[in-house]
Amino acid sequence: MNAAHTSFYMLAGYVATSIAAATGSFWVALAAAPVLVAAVGLALERAVLGRLYTAGHTAQLLLTVGLAYVIAEATKMLWGDSALSVAPPPSLAGHFSLLGATLPVYHLFVIAAAVALLGAVAAVLRFTRLGMVIRAAAANPDMTAALGYNVRHIYSAVFVIGLYLAAFAGVVMAPMAGVYPSMADDQLVQAFIVVVAGGLGSLPGAFIVAMLLGLVQGFGNIYAADEAVYFPFFVLGAVLLFRPLGLFGAKAA
Repeated sequence: MNAAHTSFYMLAGYVATSIAAATGSFWVALAAAPVLVAAVGLALERAVLGRLYTAGHTAQLLLTVGLAYVIAEATKMLWGDSALSVAPPPSLAGHFSLLGATLPVYHLFVIAAAVALLGAVAAVLRFTRLGMVIRAAAANPDMTAALGYNVRHIYSAVFVIGLYLAAFAGVVMAPMAGVYPSMADDQLVQAFIVVVAGGLGSLPGAFIVAMLLGLVQGFGNIYAADEAVYFPFFVLGAVLLFRPLGLFGAKAA
């Protein structure tokens, strides 16, 4: 239960701005920043978070909320309160036409990267032995440990993979939305809605709700800009009204 997940998203954006400024290359920042942030996350997981795996979700939630505040203040100390930006690479700086609309090429890159990462995660979880072990450890850690697997290492691996994905997102979003101190809070609400409405532990549910949320917000920003900020909560309420456990949520055994 990681309430600091989007804080690592924000941290990757700041790290990417420094790497891009030092090297002059967005691609170097994209390659290096997620790895560095995931390494920081692994150190924290080993030192602090891993001690609470058996303490329940409440303890994990409280600790990661505190960790989110620490990361937020640390980024302000290192990079200040001003918004920063990363220029997209020249190869992705153009525009293209689609159905009469002119869209930045960089947006197409972000969509393609998201689809590729989602496909990779889904393939690993569903079609590999590693994915089978991860799903088993999530469903029944005691039985998985009895079969000879180190559940502690599995948890660490999943945690780091999740942080890498969050960090990758933070870097690719930096040229579009900029990097600023409250970007973690802005994305935390979206992530909460996607996870809860999709159903805890459901990758297909998260994907469907994320797509729905994007469409609702997109049309809302065009046709009802002043009220669009409330639309994500309408989606959450509508889903939970008919599916209290989320689209693909299931009761625990």
